[in-house]
This record gives sequence, C-alpha cells and structure tokens, in this order.
Amino acid sequence: MDTKIFMDYPYELNMEILNKELNLHNKESMLDIVEDLFTEMQKITKPKAIYFQAQITDKNETSVHVDNVLFESQLFGGYVEKGETVFPYIVTVGTELDEYAKTLTDSMDMFMIDEMMNLLVNIGKVFVFKQVMKETGWAAVQDYVPGNGEDWSTEEQTRLFNMFGEDTKKIGVTLGKHAFVLPGRSTIGILSRKK
Repeated sequence: MDTKIFMDYPYELNMEILNKELNLHNKESMLDIVEDLFTEMQKITKPKAIYFQAQITDKNETSVHVDNVLFESQLFGGYVEKGETVFPYIVTVGTELDEYAKTLTDSMDMFMIDEMMNLLVNIGKVFVFKQVMKETGWAAVQDYVPGNGEDWSTEEQTRLFNMFGEDTKKIGVTLGKHAFVLPGRSTIGILSRKK
C-alpha cells in the first residue's frame, strides 16, 4: 500500500483571512482574542494528513467493497463503480493544537479556537483533494464522508479507520467513543473521481 503521509501540511492563514472566515467584522475586541490565539497556534500547530490509493473490488445495491473491505452504504455506492480507484483519507489538526485547545478555560477563547481548528481541517481537506487530483489527473473529486446524511454504524467507521493500519499512529489519530476519530478536529473520508 503506497500511503502518503504529511506530518505538517502547508496552510495559509493570517488575520485578514481569519477576520473574514470567522465573521469578526473588524471588531477590535474579537480581533484581539483571535490574534492572541493565532500567535500561539502558529508556534505549535502541525496539522497532518494521510491517504492511500484503493480500488472498488465489488459493488451491489446495498454495499461497496473497498480493497475487499465491506461498506454498507448506498450513498457511497452511487458515486463509484466496480474497478474504480478511490482514496481513503484522514485529516487532523494534530495532537499539538488539540492539547493546547484543552488548556483554554475562557468560553470565547474555546469557541474561537474551535472555529480556527475547523478552518484548519477544511484547509487540510482541500490540500488532500489537490494532491489526489494532481496524482490522478482528475478534474474534480467527490468527497464521501461516512455517516454524513446516512446511517453509518460504528463498526463501519472502525473498518474504514482500520484500513490505515499502523500509519494512524504516525499522525497521532485514534478511535474514541462511538468510533469518533480523535483528536476531535479530525475528519475521515473517501475520495473518488467526480463524474
């Protein structure tokens, strides 16, 4: 399995972007809060991503097999056909930023760092999308996030996570209660070619 691992994927953030993306509307009091958090964030953040190439090995009306691993998802099945290439991925803000966020006690600080971490994960997803598109020559990707808009058992989430094997330890992600990927600001999914 040719797994691509990024231990500190590039991200471009500054106060101008944060002002816009977090809807701060140039409010000085809000900008001061975010600036302090952003200064600390820049010192410690090492956001990480991982993905690998897999294949749809089987498909029927109710399920899809990715590298012979069964997933019961009609939604995902609508995106892919047997024999197609797909890319399971995980993006995380990293344990460093997650641990820092847990030290905050002020409710506004906690809210803002949470929003900043969401933004960082979304930037990471776009980074992975672009890497896959460059690697495959695809014009666009379809992002399948398990459980988003459908029933998705913890067993299925565990199966997807386990496909990454020991490589999850390299980027510091684990499965927590109800099979949520930890740190909490992490996302797991499968990319396919957008038709």
